[in-house]
Amino acid sequence: MKNFTLIGCGAVSKIHAEAIKKMDNARLYGVFDVRKESAEKFASEHGCKAFSTLEEMLADENVDVVNVCTPSGLHAKFAIMSAKAGKHVIVEKPMAITKEDLDELIRVSEEQGTKVAVITQLRFTPAVQKIKKALDEGKLGKLLMADFRGKYYRAPEYYTSAPWRGTWAMDGGGALMNQGIHGVDLVQYLLGGVKSVRAVCRTVAREIETEDSAYVFVEYKNGAIGSIQGTTVASPGFPREIEIHGTKGSIVLQEDTITLWNIEGEDESSAEKTASHSASEPMAIPYL
Repeated sequence: MKNFTLIGCGAVSKIHAEAIKKMDNARLYGVFDVRKESAEKFASEHGCKAFSTLEEMLADENVDVVNVCTPSGLHAKFAIMSAKAGKHVIVEKPMAITKEDLDELIRVSEEQGTKVAVITQLRFTPAVQKIKKALDEGKLGKLLMADFRGKYYRAPEYYTSAPWRGTWAMDGGGALMNQGIHGVDLVQYLLGGVKSVRAVCRTVAREIETEDSAYVFVEYKNGAIGSIQGTTVASPGFPREIEIHGTKGSIVLQEDTITLWNIEGEDESSAEKTASHSASEPMAIPYL
């Protein structure tokens, strides 16, 4: 039995708690939040321990895994502290907001012999795995182009309700770093990595420090080109979409549904459709 703990008791922590409950040989052992009342309320609702301090949590020998569910700017700090304490770490996206912090977290984890995982759960959906397998087997031929569109909508109240959102210090970026990050991760994962990027980023409609709109031109390592579009001001919000084109056909992924599978010599139907997406509802987050 693996004992999981959570740092941070906000909205996403509830999804982590429910996911842990669905796992075999795992249980939610405890939580910590800088707001003591939030931790106690969360612990009461989920039947676990509320730690008074982070140091108390990390010193507990019963703790196997720490899930970091804080605002983005604190991810690396708490992940590094947890790894130094010999705990395995699951950290919400993004793993860190600077390369220096990413490198330090990896270094500490390797030094301590602990594992670190970041929440990029969409890589493991059946649709994405099916596409990855097809690309790795060369079914699309030479890859020519891949585009990601993440046209989300977040009302002004979304940012004012949590002042850390849309700040460089605590969010690390805007439409691309927060809302668009899963799509950015998926398209580079499927294509095999990025060679170079050129971007235009703007803050056009929200009173935030970071971008609410961005357009990126991408060159992939395999020679394909493409674009990444991200925004949080496209009303009413549109499903995430990735288009991939090769010399032998095209594939289109909308959320985790394959809406087009056009490959020479194949006739396949699309995957089962999803019930919800986060285009306009921030907490419509799927988990496996």
